[in-house]
Amino acid sequence: MKTRILLGVLVAGSMVSAPVIADAAQKRKTLFEVLFNKAHKRKLKKKQRLQALRDQQNQRLEETRPKKIVKVQTSKNYAYRVVKRAPILLAAAPIKFALAETGNAPSQVETVKLSPLTADIVNAGNMNMRAEAHLAEAVSGFYKDNQDYYWIDENGAWNSRANLVLKVLSEAETYGLRASDYNVDMSEFPSELTEKAISREKINREISLTTAVLRYAMDAKFGTINPNRLSGYHDFPVQYGKASSILNDIMQSSILLHTLQSFHPSNEKFMALKRELAKLRNVEDDIIELDAKTFIKPRQLHAELPNVIMAIKKRGSKELLETHFEVLDEYYGYLEYSKELVAVVKAYQKEAGLGPDGIIGRNTITKLAGIPSEDKAMKLALSMERLRWHPHQLGERHVFINQPEYRARYIENGKEALSMRVVVGKKSNQTNFFYDEIEKVVYNPYWGVPRSILVNEFLPKSLQNPGYLDERGYEVHRFNGKKISSSSVDWYNVGEHPKFSVRQVPGPKNALGKLKILFPNKHAIYMHDTPAKSLFKKQHRAFSHGCVRLHDPQAMAAAVLGTSKRNINSKIAPGKNKTEFLSSKVPVYVSYFTAWPQEDGTVKYFNDMYARDAHLIKAFKATEKARSTSINS
Repeated sequence: MKTRILLGVLVAGSMVSAPVIADAAQKRKTLFEVLFNKAHKRKLKKKQRLQALRDQQNQRLEETRPKKIVKVQTSKNYAYRVVKRAPILLAAAPIKFALAETGNAPSQVETVKLSPLTADIVNAGNMNMRAEAHLAEAVSGFYKDNQDYYWIDENGAWNSRANLVLKVLSEAETYGLRASDYNVDMSEFPSELTEKAISREKINREISLTTAVLRYAMDAKFGTINPNRLSGYHDFPVQYGKASSILNDIMQSSILLHTLQSFHPSNEKFMALKRELAKLRNVEDDIIELDAKTFIKPRQLHAELPNVIMAIKKRGSKELLETHFEVLDEYYGYLEYSKELVAVVKAYQKEAGLGPDGIIGRNTITKLAGIPSEDKAMKLALSMERLRWHPHQLGERHVFINQPEYRARYIENGKEALSMRVVVGKKSNQTNFFYDEIEKVVYNPYWGVPRSILVNEFLPKSLQNPGYLDERGYEVHRFNGKKISSSSVDWYNVGEHPKFSVRQVPGPKNALGKLKILFPNKHAIYMHDTPAKSLFKKQHRAFSHGCVRLHDPQAMAAAVLGTSKRNINSKIAPGKNKTEFLSSKVPVYVSYFTAWPQEDGTVKYFNDMYARDAHLIKAFKATEKARSTSINS
């Protein structure tokens, strides 16, 4: 019997095609299927339903998923655009009539009375003169109503008023300006000119000097460069509209020298920069040749070490040299960077405002080597330019933040009453350059997460984990005020403009610490506390998203409110969010100066942390090139 069955199978097998055999093998049941057939079917159906659900979700994600996550763009530098030139329009003034007298009685014959300038305008015809648009408009408007020569006599020679002005223009460099920007053709009139040519030469000489004087006055008062055309980080009032009133002040002045000098800032900081610039012109470069790539750690041997120690002997203060006299006196050029020499270097680093870590690197070498006078002069000229963008009097009471210096100062009665370290924006999130007024102090603040941080930083993390914000204690609110869970947000469809706001509640982990000092502005920049205190120990402190973190925020809050730190701390202590307004607003300058006078009047120089000096220099070069074109070309 067994043999028959086996043969039957074999015969049957021989009659089945190969695909059927393969299909049968694939459908071969497992022991679980045979013993628990119903349970297997239920499991299979569940698996099929889950797979179908996954397929639907994946399809929906593919349909809604952005091809590229959009990021909020931060500000950037611009290619500087110089002011466009426009025509200077001169037209003869309305003709004035006068009665010709015969004997004692006036006759009925009317004679035309023309001023010398009006007559020359009539003779000259179209002059085709051009200048920067705001200057051209002001000059055109002035001579429309005032057709007299101000700078030349009847023969076209410069008068005493012109000679005074020309001397002032030639000394523009002493104020950090470029004398070449105010050049006027001083050559003699060509001989044997026609009457029309003489008229044209006289008009050209008159209008050229008027334009140069007005340009000088505008540059002296408001700056050569329009800062808002440098980058999105600059935000200052544009003053071009004041050209006409400035020109009227000049032309009507009885004390012209005083008037021209009055256009420059007269505050003590500007005058200190001016004095430093004058001093540099009579000082030879004090540069020490050191290898810029030098990097020496304690206990290392280095061939450049003797040169470094010699430089410290030259640069160090009297107190430093006296304190470390024995070490320096006994040093004979050996190459080992011993612990005794490390102490000397640390002392110099601290004295020079560097981080006293004892490592001889780029910053220490740069300080020891010194800055060439030419580079210092450029930094001074740039700082004088930037001061012109500000009010000429900063105020007897104000807060001044200098980003390259990483320092904030509170000034009261014109004196420095408070000074502290600050942390400012990193290069990708630069702190803006502007001025405003402090209005209030907020204790135990909420942190409203800026849109740029929400989109650029929190969105990618929330795509990976929708509950990211919930888990870290942030609150998400619809614009109608309703609080929602971050895990309920469809993060793939948030885009560049979220339809909700995010804030961090007060507490020890809050990014703003215990208080913030507000001067409401469109850049959302303010001063505040921070839980990250260790950053203040670093020499270079560009770590924030743009706001200014204060080393001693309670002291600054007490200063602007006119109270004590003890009082400020008592208002923080309850842990409740509270706002206190200043009785009178305090000006605040969020500024950028790579050369800045200290309280004692000495000028210190700082690194161009955001490369804004380099960008401003490019703008000056573009302006200089545009101004090299004369008004009649």
